[in-house]
Amino acid sequence: MNEPSERPQQPPGRDAEGAGGENPTVRFDATVHPGVTNRDLLGVADLDLDRIPDPEGDVRVVVTAEECRRLLESGYEVRLQAEVPVRPLPAELVEQDDSVRAWLEERVQGIERSGGV
Repeated sequence: MNEPSERPQQPPGRDAEGAGGENPTVRFDATVHPGVTNRDLLGVADLDLDRIPDPEGDVRVVVTAEECRRLLESGYEVRLQAEVPVRPLPAELVEQDDSVRAWLEERVQGIERSGGV
């Protein structure tokens, strides 16, 4: 009974959802399936969740524990696949403003613009 837990301890006042659920420290890779009370998966799109492609055609999302609760309350079945830690995006994956503007200008070159710009 007095053995230390193998589970990492959260800082005081923080749970898996972070302070008040606003800044989660972990999210979950999950699949959403028809539930007993809600069989229409098209309604998942209305919940404004982060969807990710699934090779098998399932409805796959990256969600917080609170979003899982919302899905369950909406009548869906949720299957957690993996824990996804929340961390900053690596700097090499973040495009700089100048390169994004150049890319956009290249794509819209030759398209007439209203307003004279």
